[in-house]
Amino acid sequence: MVADKNKYVYWTKFQKDTSPLLRQFLLAASGLFAIAAGLHLLPLLTRQGEVDYLFFAVDLSFSGILFLEYLLKNKVPLIIRVFSLICTTVFISVFSYVRSGLLGSAEISLAFIIVSFYVFLPPIVSLVSSLTISLLPALFGGLIYFSFIRFPDSLGIRNNNPREWIFNSISLILFSVLTGFLIQRLRSKLIKNIVYLKESRSKILKSQKHIDKLAFYDSLTHLPNRHLFDKLIQNRISSGVSESLLLLINLKGLKVINALHGIEFGDQILTLTGCVLKLYTDEKQDILVASLGGDEFIIWIENSTKLKIETAIVNFDLNNNELLTPDRLGHRLQYRVSGLQFPNDATNLDEMIRKLSIAMNVAREGHLTKLVWFQAGMELKIEREQKLKNYLEKAVNHSNFKIAYQEKVDITSKETVGLEALARWSLPEFGEVSPEEFIPIITNSDLIVPFGKCIFEKVISHIPRLLDLYGKQIKISINISPIFFLYPNFNEYIIHYLMDHKIDPKNLIFEITEDVFLDEIETIQKIVFELRSKGISVSLDDFGKGYSSLHYMQKIQFDELKIDKSFLNDIACSDRNFLLLESICHLADSLGLKTIAEGIENEEQLLRLKQTTCHVVQGYLYSKPQILFD
Repeated sequence: MVADKNKYVYWTKFQKDTSPLLRQFLLAASGLFAIAAGLHLLPLLTRQGEVDYLFFAVDLSFSGILFLEYLLKNKVPLIIRVFSLICTTVFISVFSYVRSGLLGSAEISLAFIIVSFYVFLPPIVSLVSSLTISLLPALFGGLIYFSFIRFPDSLGIRNNNPREWIFNSISLILFSVLTGFLIQRLRSKLIKNIVYLKESRSKILKSQKHIDKLAFYDSLTHLPNRHLFDKLIQNRISSGVSESLLLLINLKGLKVINALHGIEFGDQILTLTGCVLKLYTDEKQDILVASLGGDEFIIWIENSTKLKIETAIVNFDLNNNELLTPDRLGHRLQYRVSGLQFPNDATNLDEMIRKLSIAMNVAREGHLTKLVWFQAGMELKIEREQKLKNYLEKAVNHSNFKIAYQEKVDITSKETVGLEALARWSLPEFGEVSPEEFIPIITNSDLIVPFGKCIFEKVISHIPRLLDLYGKQIKISINISPIFFLYPNFNEYIIHYLMDHKIDPKNLIFEITEDVFLDEIETIQKIVFELRSKGISVSLDDFGKGYSSLHYMQKIQFDELKIDKSFLNDIACSDRNFLLLESICHLADSLGLKTIAEGIENEEQLLRLKQTTCHVVQGYLYSKPQILFD
């Protein structure tokens, strides 16, 4: 295997590697022949001896031929250049032997050509050629032995001795063998080193490619990552792009998909989504798409307008692609998109992504549109939310909330039969902050449990005074967050706190919304059962706002049903809505539940409500939430 690889390296790289070396040989040989030709003209300058015009002409001719081959470079095949060098050297050697015998430079020329054989020819060919050339003096010795040649006595007696010529051949053969052995060993090691270097270089290149892939591409989608995307954008900007649009795409519900089907399935969806985005953007020079990791993708679009983008987003549906059909995935994929304009909204990628994320938060809050363009006011809103979050952490730690109480009134007796505790918060910088604003911030900031405890404990501290104001039979409702309701040891905490503060559980109602029941129906059953067994009433709040309230009513025993305001808004003018309200009241009666109508604001609503079995109302018509203490 290694031998085959060595041959492959030698034969495929032979011409490329030896051609430059041969050209240097040709240039050097041409220069030496030119110098030799010049030496034959020295008698003209020294006026001593005779000029050897024959050798001068031969040397000068060979110098010209070799220099011409040097100039022709690769236009002359390698074998021809090697052959011409051999013929030149052999001719000079024979010519030198004939003219000067053993006294000339023929032996040096033959040694030179032997070395050349081993450098430029394959091993076997070079050995055979070297041994053949080495026999040239022995050939002259044979000619002398049979008296075909006789040298003048002026050249020396040894030239006419065949044994001297045979010894000369033997010395050349020994030189040929030793030189061949050394050169072949060196060349063998060189070829092994070349093979090793080639393999090492190949591994390094593969490693470099792998490192580049890890450094510049997302491992799941194989799309450019943020680092490479930044470089590509900078290149576009440097090339003169003046305006473009940037979009951030967020897949909805990937965490739910991972929870239901496993992370591998979620990764498969991300991979397929990346393939779909590639199909839409491939071979479009004015579009760049990248993955920001997780469930977000980013797209740079040139030569377009906001209107075109909005139209494209409306028409673009991941589920229409054969890779992401609902049948294949088990559900429809949904996504949100935020966008901004370069350079009007941002000038660098970090700023772009930050502002796109701000717009994406707005897109998450909306329900009607898939695309939200960044606006300066959004940034102010985020800054306000961040400030509020910081203040809320302090407010929760120091219980800096006030409690407003809204009365529940029996419309027949017009007596107050209950109170709902509502958290209120104000700041010197912002004034009164609406619960609709600060409650979501608390929920998203993991403050909901300490906040729930804070409000519960404050209300408990107020109960003795509330009983003095409204009577011992009054019941106080407290909204309990789903997260707090499912907090470990919730029941133990509530019961122990009531016992420690000597509060009768019968004066309390916990209002919970149906989102508390998601995937926790059995746990909720146990919690509600234990609370009711201790005397605490449980109310199902915002009935009708969700989708599964009837199912939960079937599974869990409640004490009270609060009808959502959305059912009561139009009962004065809509018979259909009134019939729905009437049906809900009958349903509650049949299950033994007390019904509360919230959001009653005018007499028309009240008159219609009196026609039903619901007689307890809560709303601005009777009272607004009031801060009674603190």
